[in-house]
Amino acid sequence: MSFAVAQYQASRIETSSPVQIVVTLYDGALRFLRTGINALQVGDIAGKGIALTKAHAIITELLVTLNHEAAPEISGQLEAIYSFVLDRILRANAECDEKLIDEAIRALLPLRDAWAQLARTGHP
Repeated sequence: MSFAVAQYQASRIETSSPVQIVVTLYDGALRFLRTGINALQVGDIAGKGIALTKAHAIITELLVTLNHEAAPEISGQLEAIYSFVLDRILRANAECDEKLIDEAIRALLPLRDAWAQLARTGHP
C-alpha cells in the first residue's frame, strides 16, 4: 500500500463517526468473506486462509468492543450473532466449505444494512 493511500485511509477513519466506523468494519469483513469464497473457487487455499483470518479478526474486534453495560440486550444478541459468524469462519477455513462462508455473510448483511441506515440518518 502506498504512503498516500495509507494516509487517506487513516484520515478517513479519524474523521468518521463511530457508526460509520462500524459500517466500515462490516464492509471489510464482508469483502474478506467474499474474497475467501473466490479463493476457494479457484483453489487458492492460502488466499482463502488469509481472507478468512482477516474477516475473523474484524468480527472478533466487533465482539470484544460490545458494551454490555450500556445496552445489555442488544449486546447479548450481537454477541450471539458474532459467535455464530466466528464459528462459521473457523469451520469454513478448516473444511474449505463455501456454504459456511455464505452463512456468515447472510448473518452479517442485515446488521451491516442496519448500521448503514443509522449512519445515513446522521447518528454519531
